[in-house]
Amino acid sequence: MIQALKVAAVIVLAVVVLFTAQRSLTHYLDVASAQSGDQPITFTVQNNETVDSVSNRLQQDGLIRSATYFKLKMRLGNSSSQLKAGQFILHQGMSVDQIITALTTSESVKVIEVRFQEGWRAEEYADKLVAVGLISTPDQFLNAMKSNQWNFDFLTSRTDDQTLEGYLFPDTYQFRADATPDDVINTLLQNFNSKVPPDLRAKSQALGLNFNQVMIIASIVEREAVVPGERPIIASVYYNRMKQNMPLQADPTVQYSAGKAGDWWPKVTQAALDNSSNYNTYHQPGLPPSPICSPSLASIEAALNPSKTDYLYFVAKNDGSGSHAFATTYQEQLDNIQKYGGQ
Repeated sequence: MIQALKVAAVIVLAVVVLFTAQRSLTHYLDVASAQSGDQPITFTVQNNETVDSVSNRLQQDGLIRSATYFKLKMRLGNSSSQLKAGQFILHQGMSVDQIITALTTSESVKVIEVRFQEGWRAEEYADKLVAVGLISTPDQFLNAMKSNQWNFDFLTSRTDDQTLEGYLFPDTYQFRADATPDDVINTLLQNFNSKVPPDLRAKSQALGLNFNQVMIIASIVEREAVVPGERPIIASVYYNRMKQNMPLQADPTVQYSAGKAGDWWPKVTQAALDNSSNYNTYHQPGLPPSPICSPSLASIEAALNPSKTDYLYFVAKNDGSGSHAFATTYQEQLDNIQKYGGQ
């Protein structure tokens, strides 16, 4: 009798363990997708596409953990014949049930793809949005940038009068055709938050600067650097000049102040150099008031991890390579200017 009770207890325990494991696995497969976050992903279902094909692509895109589990839920729910063809906006972190609902009951949306280039200023973003038909005038986007509604940790070190210049992460995006300027901006900032995480941003503390100041340097580096390997070196030049209380004398900041519609990055003229703008780093000491463009991740990383050099100057070699000649002394800079025909 005692032996029989022991066997029964073992069987009950095994059933409980199996049931618990099954529930845990179902939760793992069903509640959470392979990634978490709000980053929108445009998913296209082709005409007459099979559940097998759709489930495999969902897994490849990181939207679900298991294509097999997705197919099983579709078939058990008798949803196989209800897949709709078209484009759908899905999000990382959606459950399997939410994705099935989106692909079987939601209306297809028109999606517009937009590429924002590294080194663009906000006005260029606005011009691009007008060009693709998401907004009718640049001011719709530029005015939305001035709002104080954006609550992201990486924005807290900005001054009160700054817009979002510099933080509109350059990338290729897909937006619903009815997306508002606020929708676009929120997506750009969400992407920045993902691509430039807190542990990376925290490196600004070792430089004795806040993150916004580092972003200003990164934006200048983005406009100056052509050869990727020179980004940390160019960053070091500006840090070295700051340590010696020298003006940055960065041409891109002068271009930023002189830019206008149709020519946002004009050639630097003597008149521009004589301008008293706060962005004229030939006359104004220290950093300009804000970033001058939205830099790439590579430029942000270079500004956070500058090379250790004694360089205070650089000039373009003008040999088609995009590279620069660097100098420690002003005489070396003059020699390089004479050698490479720079200014």
